[in-house]
Amino acid sequence: AFMYLARGADTSQLACDAIRRWWNRMGQDLYWYAPQLLLLCDCGGSNGCRQYVFKEQLCYLARDLGCDIRVAHYPPGCSKYNPIEHRLFCHVSRAIQAVVLKTIYIARDFISRTHTAQGLHVLSEVAYRLYQKGIKASQTFLDHNPIHFDSFLPQLNYTAPCLSLL
Repeated sequence: AFMYLARGADTSQLACDAIRRWWNRMGQDLYWYAPQLLLLCDCGGSNGCRQYVFKEQLCYLARDLGCDIRVAHYPPGCSKYNPIEHRLFCHVSRAIQAVVLKTIYIARDFISRTHTAQGLHVLSEVAYRLYQKGIKASQTFLDHNPIHFDSFLPQLNYTAPCLSLL
């Protein structure tokens, strides 16, 4: 697993930077053959289904990675069914139990010590960028939205193409 620790606001740029770092550190070696990435996202927050800045950032990420990014949002109120939260965070919580997390670097070091007998190892990195709130999608993106919305639940399921016109 990979955890990206950051300061500042929870933004769409942070979400896409975390995916980019995961791809560069782990994903491209494990999934080099993948024709596209699938992201399972909550419905709210910085990576919400109504956030056009998230969709714009995904298009830039898809272009940088050279593959389409398919997104499936959990319906509102269903993020509790996210398997990552149940399979990862309980072990991370155990690894940082009783530790005073005075700095983000202490958190990184203890999170990186997370491992299980079944083979889970967590790689943790600190973002050196400070993420700011309030960034909006560009008018160019809004005018020429390259996102391909699925026919089934298009508000929750879509693809950011790697060959967008951004």
